[in-house]
Amino acid sequence: MEKKIPILFDVYPNLEGKVPWLPLLTGIPSKVDRLKELENYLNLKGGAIYIKRDDKVHSIYGGNKPRKFEFIFGEALLKKKKGIITLGGIGTNHGIACSIITKELGLKCELFLSLQPLTWHVQRSLLLYNYFGAKLHFTKKFELGILKSLLYRLVHPKYYLMSIGGSPILGIGTPLGSIGFINAMLELRKQITKDFLPEPDCIFVAAGSSGTSAGLVAGCQLLGLKTKVYAVNVSQDVVVNPQAVVKIAKKAIKYLRKRDKSVENVDITEKNFEIIKGYLGSGYGKKTVKGQNAVDLIYELEGKKRDFKLDTTYTGKTMAAMLDFLEKEENKSKTVLFWNTYNSNDLDKYLKETKFEYKKLPQKFHKYYTRKKFQCWQIAECPEEIRNNCDAYLNHEYRFWKVSECQLEESKKKKAINHLKNIIQLEDA
Repeated sequence: MEKKIPILFDVYPNLEGKVPWLPLLTGIPSKVDRLKELENYLNLKGGAIYIKRDDKVHSIYGGNKPRKFEFIFGEALLKKKKGIITLGGIGTNHGIACSIITKELGLKCELFLSLQPLTWHVQRSLLLYNYFGAKLHFTKKFELGILKSLLYRLVHPKYYLMSIGGSPILGIGTPLGSIGFINAMLELRKQITKDFLPEPDCIFVAAGSSGTSAGLVAGCQLLGLKTKVYAVNVSQDVVVNPQAVVKIAKKAIKYLRKRDKSVENVDITEKNFEIIKGYLGSGYGKKTVKGQNAVDLIYELEGKKRDFKLDTTYTGKTMAAMLDFLEKEENKSKTVLFWNTYNSNDLDKYLKETKFEYKKLPQKFHKYYTRKKFQCWQIAECPEEIRNNCDAYLNHEYRFWKVSECQLEESKKKKAINHLKNIIQLEDA
């Protein structure tokens, strides 16, 4: 699909050449679908539910990161950097996106990864980082990762340091990622004017580092929309809080106004959005009952036929919050937009090319493959000729009984189911 210049430069022509940007997105404008089956399930009374399909904005890896990277990586190339340094948990989707896009651009990628709960998603992510050419650095704590990445940048000045999620931390860092979502709001307004959807009363979005939600808030205010952004906290309070969202949003507007005074100096306050808490669980990456139920419900009602899925770390918890919101009688007449920030492109085909050869990873990461077995083919010692042709082999889903018809004998299948059901721990959050 043809790559397009950002709508930001159409609306504010003076910004072109003053705001760094490079073409990465191949699926824009991202579709807006109406989720009528979900509406019926929730028994809405005059309300409507839409989904913004950012899960397909890039040909290999969709989600919210490529929108940010168009502007952030544009700056990195403008400054003639040869690589990107960034950080996150050991299973971070941000790291996968960064690995893929840096390879596409011919840049190096240095990932500083800190501990998070060990899951099959984490094991997959580590293999994919390596497959796409990233160099991995282990740090026990997130704070230590920040320090190590800063030190690495001091020694390697030709590398561009991108903070977690492509968002400023405590207000420090570039607002370019959030400008990617001001651009996204301009895209959405155009879809509203073309009657793809009415102006939403609410937007629900996952808040992991606050940059995406800050961009949406800034965009709503800049365009004078009545829409209120509901940012669901799926990360640490230190990076997801009202002050952080306001600070990043204001920083993004200030950045644009410095380059074009026709950009309105809008007032952004905590009244323009709401941060929803209570869906995270006991920590980042923890799987919750509500999150898993939301993932399963949406896939069965809508995702299966529309080719998208949610995840249990970000979008599943965000959807759980939205479902609870719409269960309330006073909200059943609202028009709600769910902004899908999770990739829906198939990565299993790349993962299969790794042949699960985890020993190619740095030694410090090997223990994450020997401590727990998360896949049925490992537990049941599935023969190669069966697993290579099975939809569950290296699939993103733990629960193989949800993915495929198992060809193993019943006793081995039962052994795998019992083992996995004991491992998959869901918190009541």
